[in-house]
Amino acid sequence: MTTTRAAMSVLAVILAASQTAAAQVPDGVTKLIDTALRSGDKAGLDAVLRYAKQAHPQSAEAIDAQVAAFRTDSSSRQASAPPIAPVPVPVIVTQTTTPAESAPAAQAVAASVKWSGEGELGAFTSTGNAPGMGLAGGLKLTAEGEDWRVGLLGRADYQETNAVVVREQYRFSAEPNYKFNERGYVYGLGQYEQDRFQGFHARYSVSGGVGYSVLTGENAKLNIKAGPAWRFTELTTGMNESVVAGLASVDIKLRLTPTIQLSEAASAYVDEDRSTLFSVAALDSQLIGKLKARLSYTVQYESVPALGRAPTDTTSRLTLVYGF
Repeated sequence: MTTTRAAMSVLAVILAASQTAAAQVPDGVTKLIDTALRSGDKAGLDAVLRYAKQAHPQSAEAIDAQVAAFRTDSSSRQASAPPIAPVPVPVIVTQTTTPAESAPAAQAVAASVKWSGEGELGAFTSTGNAPGMGLAGGLKLTAEGEDWRVGLLGRADYQETNAVVVREQYRFSAEPNYKFNERGYVYGLGQYEQDRFQGFHARYSVSGGVGYSVLTGENAKLNIKAGPAWRFTELTTGMNESVVAGLASVDIKLRLTPTIQLSEAASAYVDEDRSTLFSVAALDSQLIGKLKARLSYTVQYESVPALGRAPTDTTSRLTLVYGF
């Protein structure tokens, strides 16, 4: 009886030992499961646990115990950890154009453009096709950027004698140009003239070419330009003329003293049949602030004038000029 009980005790110890050995998970599998648990990849963890239990079915309970112990430990650490301040999420602002946002950019562009101009008003006396005295007026406006410039010019002479118009001359022009280096530039020129006393109701001129600034100092400026031109004239005889011509012009400005300036602007249109020469010489004297007095002399010559017209007209003007 005693022998039997001893044998049974030995057998129980052997079975318990075998069950303990069977429940143990191999060290390599334990490390693999621990790595999968720490990765946070649920799908990967499920795959690792499934294959581990298939390879070691006797360790299934131990594997579950390892997972449960890890999750319990993780929950305890999260509960005892101090609260984590929320991480600010960077706000990405897309660049959209609104009136408020585009205003500074528009103001910067406007500030880079230099505006200047002058208004002129006075009297004239003339010789040639419509001699006499009358009123003269003019307006000049220039917008200039870093490498471009646009000039607008308008001039009018008007005279009546005994309620009869004896002189009515208008001239308007627009000239954009673009600088391709420090002194050279390309230009375009559009011009409209009306002077029925010279024999035409309207004359349109379009030109383009190359210009060069010979002198660019503060006290001396000299610009020359030349290029092809097209002219269309509505004559008072009812005929129209359309010709291709060449244009050459020169513009000189000399500052004689701090308050006195001399200028000369001359141009020549030349085609196979006729030529037109136009010159304005002016002497400006500073008066008060931006106000100055101007004495100018204009000569216009037509090599082949209309029938019964004089080839040369001259106009002397005395005007007040306000710059802005």
